Amino acid sequence: MKILMAGGIYIDQTKADDAFIGGHELAILTASHSRHTIHLHTNLSTESTEQTKALKRRLRSHGVDPRIAGRVSAPYGTIDGEAVEPGSNVFETVRADRSGKGEDYDLFILTTDIAERDFRWLLARARREAIPVMVFTCGEYTSFSTHDIDTVILAETGVPEYRRHTEAIREALLARGIIEPSPVERSGRVRSPLHTVLRVLVQLTAIGAIVGLAILGVLYLIGLTGGDGAHEADVDPDRAVDHADCSTVAECRDLGDDRLAALGTYIDIRESPHMFVENRSRIHYITYTVEDFALTNPTEHEPLPLGSREEFEAIWARFHTFFPEAHIRDVDQFELFSDGEGNTLAYVDVTETGTTLAMDIRDNRTLASEYRTLIHEFAHVYSLPIEAFETDGTDLDQLKEGTLMAEYTERFWSQYGEEWIENKFKSQPEREAFYNNNINDFHEPYQATNPKEDFAITFLHFIINEMPEESSQLKDIKVRALYEDPALVGLRVDILSNILEYEKERASTED
Repeated sequence: MKILMAGGIYIDQTKADDAFIGGHELAILTASHSRHTIHLHTNLSTESTEQTKALKRRLRSHGVDPRIAGRVSAPYGTIDGEAVEPGSNVFETVRADRSGKGEDYDLFILTTDIAERDFRWLLARARREAIPVMVFTCGEYTSFSTHDIDTVILAETGVPEYRRHTEAIREALLARGIIEPSPVERSGRVRSPLHTVLRVLVQLTAIGAIVGLAILGVLYLIGLTGGDGAHEADVDPDRAVDHADCSTVAECRDLGDDRLAALGTYIDIRESPHMFVENRSRIHYITYTVEDFALTNPTEHEPLPLGSREEFEAIWARFHTFFPEAHIRDVDQFELFSDGEGNTLAYVDVTETGTTLAMDIRDNRTLASEYRTLIHEFAHVYSLPIEAFETDGTDLDQLKEGTLMAEYTERFWSQYGEEWIENKFKSQPEREAFYNNNINDFHEPYQATNPKEDFAITFLHFIINEMPEESSQLKDIKVRALYEDPALVGLRVDILSNILEYEKERASTED
């Protein structure tokens, strides 16, 4: 019998050595107590190379074939008591590995400590191909239909400690005739992929050369020798930049990095995660009119419950100081509000009558947090001018073609489909699933709300970090893509220079 098994890999932090635990252990148990062909889908870490080598040797020694496993650039998950860090297990890889190509399986045995999207994809394939499915779960997620699925509930803790339930697993597999009561002797260990490659290398070389030449010829004729570049960043370091202090992308990038490093001697604006969540009910305290970049005509709606007007008015002064006036001239209102701690840190409202910048008085209580928030909100002001929309407001379906946000959406969001362009009003489980299923595309969950928030958080990383190295992860490609625009590269220098000068002056007055 040929069995596809899928299970997670975690490291038990309570052990001194690298003790691998998780759902993959079911494959070892099944293979060592049967003569079935066992293929294992899991995620192998390409960062923890020595651990991965040891694990693959162990799997093969017990008769488990790991060749269809996914490879991800992330450390293995960890379990420390009830604390679980999923690590490599959250990545969706089943459709990219070889588990679904040309194999006729007699049975699927799955655990629920792999990426939920992978788990559901395997269930769908089993139903499509009428393959029996057996699921063992420790309650990591339970929102799946158990119709026609042989489900064994080991625990409901959400902690993937399958080793603790080894005896219950053994009994369930025995009762279904899948394994023998005792370990069986196999004819030999599963050979590594290298053995197979060496055996057929000579035969494939000639065939591969012929096929390769033919493909190159066809690609040449039809002009497809390169990709469309949609998910690649084409940064030209020698491209000219119109800036007083630097003249090329490379020079301005380095100058911006120098400003960032110098700023670090005064304040670390990367010291804590940049996190936004959905809105709740708000209380508005003061609304100011902005005239010639100065606050005027304050209207008090409710008394301030903390702080002083001067303290919060200084936030506007910093916003005006940090960002070039040419990009914030449409901001004609500044509001102070609160919806409690940790909810909406700030927001920008863009309409035909003007733009409002609003700040939560209970959040942004450290300068580092405030600076990140101001950069995020400035990104909205910069990327969502009212002229970019067909109607009043900033609804994405009203974007004009050729605008910054329209091109960003087409380039980085078209692969998700129209139904996922706006996720603000979807349920929490839907938003979490979308983020988890595309985790390499975003720095944090809020970024996956819509292209507007995606751009703002990408812009934040563009400003406060050095340019990422070339990467296959879309979240890094987006940041690199901003370096394609000379105007943005120059703007980065201006923003970091302004913040640095402000911090120098603040430090001198405090001495």
